[in-house]
Amino acid sequence: MSLTTTEAAILGLLRKGPMSGYDLRKDAERSVGYFWAPAKTQIYATLPKLVDAGFARSKKVTQSTRPDKVVYELTDLGLDALRSWIAEAPLEAGHGRNLILLKLFVAAEDDIDALLPQLAERRAEAERLRNELEQLEEALSSEKKWMERLTRRYGFLYADALVRWTEEAERELKKRAARARAERA
Repeated sequence: MSLTTTEAAILGLLRKGPMSGYDLRKDAERSVGYFWAPAKTQIYATLPKLVDAGFARSKKVTQSTRPDKVVYELTDLGLDALRSWIAEAPLEAGHGRNLILLKLFVAAEDDIDALLPQLAERRAEAERLRNELEQLEEALSSEKKWMERLTRRYGFLYADALVRWTEEAERELKKRAARARAERA
């Protein structure tokens, strides 16, 4: 079974430790919510599906001053599914969602080899965008098209920032991978 992005986000949050649906929603707001915001109802609807698939397990917790709650925990099968999603899910999410950020957020050091080519792909896309914008700038440099030029300026800044960020992220991942290999040796 391939994971939906919401399922992967929930499993990634559960990678930190057991949480209730409420805890997951609050953690999502403080963490992945900046680049991936599943609806509150999606979290609660997805949790039983993850349990049914064997990706998570649930446990009812009795509370004395509040209603009982259900706590969810990541299983080994769920961790394997999450790792497969990190390695294989396409990066394009649309609607302002950024899957490479979500993947990095829920990943661990043993996912670095899967993430490096994806960062390189994202950097290449930004470089292609910058090249296309440069060609447009040369062809459409009319003073009458100044508003269009402003939109291209945004594209230039976005592409440049993405290239710099992917280069920085790749350096950091490579450094961490090298350190982990040295510690194992």
